[in-house]
Amino acid sequence: MIKILLIMLGGGLGAVVRAAITQACSRIPSEIPIATLIVNLAGSFAISLLSGFALSNEWASPLLIVGFLGGLTTFSTLSLELKNLLIEQPKPTLFIMYSALQYLLCFVACWFGFLIAN
Repeated sequence: MIKILLIMLGGGLGAVVRAAITQACSRIPSEIPIATLIVNLAGSFAISLLSGFALSNEWASPLLIVGFLGGLTTFSTLSLELKNLLIEQPKPTLFIMYSALQYLLCFVACWFGFLIAN
């Protein structure tokens, strides 16, 4: 039961942080959804950086990894944004660029988090 509460707490906090970042980024003119890129980059870096610590602490993984980072990052929003860039708007070049930015930069962020943690 305590793990569920930790996930709820972390997830709620992560979602609030994501909403704040989304609101702040709404003022930045950009052709790509910059807020999703920011939260996914931060989450990719943080999960790699924190994973060793979180796995060695019973409370840290549900609170930080599953909860907070799960609430912060967003694959479903990314999927919707990519669908919109391909079908709704349509901007295939921007679709390819944004896809590459998300996946490549998030992998690099995760790799840097791993290098720092180890």
